[in-house]
Amino acid sequence: MYEPIKSLGQNFLVDMNVARNMVDSLYIVDGDEIIEVGPGHGALTEFLVDKIRNTNSRLYSIEIDERFYEKLLGMYTASNVEIINQNILDYLPKFSPSIDFKVIGSLPYYITSPIIHNIVYMFKKPKICVFLVQKEVAEKIKSKAPDSSYMSCFIQTFFEVEYIGKVPKNKFKPEPKVDGGIIKLTRKDLSRDLNTNQSFVRKYEGFLHKAFSNPRKMLNKVFSKEELETGNISPSLRAQNLNANDWLSFYKILNKVN
Repeated sequence: MYEPIKSLGQNFLVDMNVARNMVDSLYIVDGDEIIEVGPGHGALTEFLVDKIRNTNSRLYSIEIDERFYEKLLGMYTASNVEIINQNILDYLPKFSPSIDFKVIGSLPYYITSPIIHNIVYMFKKPKICVFLVQKEVAEKIKSKAPDSSYMSCFIQTFFEVEYIGKVPKNKFKPEPKVDGGIIKLTRKDLSRDLNTNQSFVRKYEGFLHKAFSNPRKMLNKVFSKEELETGNISPSLRAQNLNANDWLSFYKILNKVN
């Protein structure tokens, strides 16, 4: 096993039961296109390749570390498996599938937020994502009122979030300092304009940033009396008291979005 590179946040999943559970949770069907984020030694890759063997599905495994890229390149030679030596943050914005696709990965903890942020901004969003992330982050992503966060509301506007379960830190090598958690994101059936319009996503993100800029303050300190009355929002509430659907409705009313 290659030595991990600390700057890349490499902690490799070594429990095959966890890996199998993650792949099963992706519900792969014939014809799917699948992006695997940071395959490393291939704990997930093995099960993914087995799932798509002799099908019309395609797997794109994106690995930034050239050592693992070369290793996996030699291991998996099927025509519907592509091992790509690239930074996932460079790859996602350029990925333009013609059909529904899915994303899976044990994400380096230090770039979890940028990866998910990139996914939300994609013109065509994945149908399902299954990610192994830091447990605390998984819990924040799935949080709801009265404990909503900027992150949970931003992601839950576009995806249903399911917390699949905890992954103890001893299931990784080297062992990280904290436990992991598996989350599943399932794309919501929003209007085409809301799902594909990057300008909307950018403006809506700014709206949420404003709302959560000081989560301890009541909303009458963040929005005007007229805005709150228009949105039928109580001025005594705080940002964490509203769910993603509440924020989307409020935004659409204020900005006259259908």
